[in-house]
Amino acid sequence: MPNYKPMPPLERLNELLKVVEIPPDKYGVWSGLVWQVSRRGPARAGSVAGTLRTHSRLPRRRDWYVRVDGLTYLASRIIYYMMHGEDLGNIQVDHKDQNTLNNNKWNLRLDVAGDIQKANVPMLRNNTSGVRGVSWHKLGGKWMARAEIKGKQTYLGLFVCKIEAARVVNAKWTELGWHKLGRKLNDLEAIECNCGSCKRKTEF
Repeated sequence: MPNYKPMPPLERLNELLKVVEIPPDKYGVWSGLVWQVSRRGPARAGSVAGTLRTHSRLPRRRDWYVRVDGLTYLASRIIYYMMHGEDLGNIQVDHKDQNTLNNNKWNLRLDVAGDIQKANVPMLRNNTSGVRGVSWHKLGGKWMARAEIKGKQTYLGLFVCKIEAARVVNAKWTELGWHKLGRKLNDLEAIECNCGSCKRKTEF
């Protein structure tokens, strides 16, 4: 779990900022915060607060950041803090719909154990199997099933059948309760496999 800097005093945030609803056509245009007072540069009272940045490690992810009194914070954390008045500490704030541009207060929730963030990770770009948690093991000549648990890749076995590997991954995700946190299980019926021994069972 990342270490976040302490939040500014709530009174200071309420003095400087106001939380506003973001309509769907303004995702990526509005941060969910506007300045209540004029600041240096283009930050005038009533203008959108924050800067949209691309994540350093996830090029497809963008987040809004807001600078307050010389320090920069995630807009989503500021909004949650202002709406609930809770000291976030190092607890992560997650977007329920997985859209990091949707900072509406109803779309934000606390991820105490970091499990929600793990559950909501999209399929990686370099995935060649088309199935999350499944990759081709060249040395073994089979499909390998894995699940990332607490930041580490957990080996779940090698399988001749890609569908069987996906079923094992689904079972692990279900065991971890990730399907209840937003993780969509692999659709076994949609997976193409020509191993000749496929068994498209519905159970996990």
